[in-house]
Amino acid sequence: MRPAPTLLSSLAELVLPRSCVGCGHAGSIWCRGCLEFEFDPALHRPDPCPDGLPPVAAAAPYAGCVRSAILAAKERDRRELDRPLAGMLAVATAVLITAQKGRPSLAGPLWLVPVPASPTAARARGRDHVGDWTRQTVHWLRAAGIEAYRRPALRRVSGGLDSVGLDAGQRALNLSGAFVLAASRAPPRATTVIIVDDIVTTGATLVAASACLSNGLDLCPSRLHAAVVAATQRRRAS
Repeated sequence: MRPAPTLLSSLAELVLPRSCVGCGHAGSIWCRGCLEFEFDPALHRPDPCPDGLPPVAAAAPYAGCVRSAILAAKERDRRELDRPLAGMLAVATAVLITAQKGRPSLAGPLWLVPVPASPTAARARGRDHVGDWTRQTVHWLRAAGIEAYRRPALRRVSGGLDSVGLDAGQRALNLSGAFVLAASRAPPRATTVIIVDDIVTTGATLVAASACLSNGLDLCPSRLHAAVVAATQRRRAS
């Protein structure tokens, strides 16, 4: 029996060096210089900002080596990039905590809810990458002393059309009714729910996910936030 492709690729990593996803130099999957050049964690609001978008933090702009890393992990199964990408999500989560320090909504435990891939996308890629990154993000946060849990509370029932080229209104319509609750158990009082995704563009996906969680779990809007690896059309919050 031949070993599975994922097993082969994992074992190959032990003997075959990978090149940096940014500069292409061998010996590192993502060298410190490339990552530091792009790394810029901050609150983010798309322009225009859709109604119903929760507070969002992004670890970097969706450009350069960060864009290359996301696409490589997402579309080319470069799973060795999961660890640094999850670390970036943990930093984005920390931005939310520190930016709103003292607010009761961020005083308790964190529920990290990954935005699920459509069944078609998950089958094509062989996994749900945001779910995998969220699991690793929880490990990073717990290592920093933050009480965090991964809660896959959303299920995607409609994948929608390819969103490339759609404007903000078209994206919102495309995602209407895309999510349902995967579990009806509401988080304990004082828990902050953080929606996790790879990229934010217009904010339509986060709005749809937020609406589903807010309505289904009867959550106060102040208890909902979002963390992403990267933001397109980046605009720093004032």
